[in-house]
Amino acid sequence: MKKGTNLLLIILIGMIGILCSGEVEAANKEVKVAVQPSDLPDIIKESIESKFSGGKIIEIQKELDGQRLVQYDAVIGSGQKVLDVEISPEGKIIETKERKTTAASSPKKQEQQWTQSFNMEERTFSTTGSNPYFILQPGHQMVLENENEKVVMTVLKETKVVDGIETRILEEREWADGELAEVSRNFFAVCKETNDVFYFGEEVDDYKDGKIVGHGGAWEAGKNGATAGIVMPGTFLLGSRYYQEISPDVAMDRAEHVAEDFTMDTPAGKFEHCVKVIETSPLESGKSTKIYAPGIGMIYDDGLKLTEVKKAKSK
Repeated sequence: MKKGTNLLLIILIGMIGILCSGEVEAANKEVKVAVQPSDLPDIIKESIESKFSGGKIIEIQKELDGQRLVQYDAVIGSGQKVLDVEISPEGKIIETKERKTTAASSPKKQEQQWTQSFNMEERTFSTTGSNPYFILQPGHQMVLENENEKVVMTVLKETKVVDGIETRILEEREWADGELAEVSRNFFAVCKETNDVFYFGEEVDDYKDGKIVGHGGAWEAGKNGATAGIVMPGTFLLGSRYYQEISPDVAMDRAEHVAEDFTMDTPAGKFEHCVKVIETSPLESGKSTKIYAPGIGMIYDDGLKLTEVKKAKSK
């Protein structure tokens, strides 16, 4: 065999070795894959429930070394804390660390500031989804009433791009003394990483005698200095204080978490593990009280109680 042929053979063997080495390294590289809580093995679910009774899984990933399952990495809301938890494939809790929370999720009452910066550039969004207290599934509908007023909230199939984000439209129709008073189209999207539901604005039509007479309170993120706020975080923590609407001089509603894990009766039934939110605004006096039930959404709004709920059909 000629020397040139030998040299070529040596080079080819070397290249094959490098490629094989790269494939082995890639195969052994640790990766993390998101897991839906409903898809977790029973042994992992039982371990979390046993260790963190009543805790809520904010997010969970499985860590893989090639094809081998190394462990599960979970973020869990437990009481007033947010925890980073490592769990073995056999369900053993390996390590638990308390996460430092921001003002948006801090339970400390002495922190009187209202969070209005939400690191939007680090988030990705979906037009469909939910967290325990806010359902953004097309077809989901809630009806709240009292003797004089009625509100029908319906998650529509329609979407709208607001400030570069595709959002889902939730329509609210309000009646007073039997007459249509307002129709609003509200723009929401769910953060994939945290299940926080963000509020990107609303179109408003005010009615009188069946005719549109105004558009009070309408705003849209990305216009006139307005930015999105959070309407309901993925994890409910007592003491949280944050802006829901951020539209200077137009809409600046903000929310505070004041109670959780209680039962409430409504004409539509009795609901357990409810939470209470107090809403205020620096633009006006007074406050608004709202109560939410898991898997349903709002069941009480300043005297209006849930009378009917229509859940979205599962696909």
